[in-house]
Amino acid sequence: MSLEGVVAVTTAVTALITVPATLLAAHWTSRSTGRAADATVLAGNGQSTAVLQAACLQARAEREQALESLLRTVCTEFLRAADLFARAVDELPDLPHEHRRGLLTERAGGVAEALSRLELLGLPAVTARAQSLSAQCRRLEKVAMKRAVLRSALDRLEASWCPRNAEECEDPHHSSAYVAWDLLTRWGQMEAEERWEELELLEFVLEDSRALNAVQVEQVLDAVNCVAAWNELIGGWARDPLMERFDAVRAEYVAATHDSLHRLAERSSAAAAA
Repeated sequence: MSLEGVVAVTTAVTALITVPATLLAAHWTSRSTGRAADATVLAGNGQSTAVLQAACLQARAEREQALESLLRTVCTEFLRAADLFARAVDELPDLPHEHRRGLLTERAGGVAEALSRLELLGLPAVTARAQSLSAQCRRLEKVAMKRAVLRSALDRLEASWCPRNAEECEDPHHSSAYVAWDLLTRWGQMEAEERWEELELLEFVLEDSRALNAVQVEQVLDAVNCVAAWNELIGGWARDPLMERFDAVRAEYVAATHDSLHRLAERSSAAAAA
């Protein structure tokens, strides 16, 4: 074979070897690039998942905090409404009779509105205690007007006692004021027959005391028919059963609210820490 033939054969063989090698190199390069791209995609997916989880946890923490804030606000508003109502009941005796019903109705409406907002939160323990406190307010509302009549009358009668020595006082109006006051404080403990016998005397000493006008005397005589609730109506020097019961139910509501707020605060803290 001539030199030119050998060169041609060598060139052909080299070409045959070079082409597969080039293809093989291209294949491995492409495969490496694909793996790198897959790794990049996986890393990106991992980062996206982590970001999404963090966002979900943040949103949850914010929801818990918002719920805690809402609960605190609504529960405080209801408690304030109940306290304003109870305060109004205590203040009624000092108000003119014609202004009492309006104030009582306004305060009772405030309790009902605040309770309706609280019930929407769907917290059974707090709602149950709030409903009990609302029921106690309704109990107060039922007796508040007659309670105001009697307590105002007792205050006026006591103020009309003799300003000096009651035992030596000869003023009949002072004596009548004391007798009327004494009858009213004992009225609920009397037997029905005794009350019937003393009713005429009560009317006389109320009028003769000059502590009350004619309309106020009529209001007192109307109120003395509510014997069953007498202790709640007039209260007492050391104890006031009606307001004591309100305070007890109020304390139960406050305890339930604090417990619910504490639980929500713990959940908010856990969500924020996660």
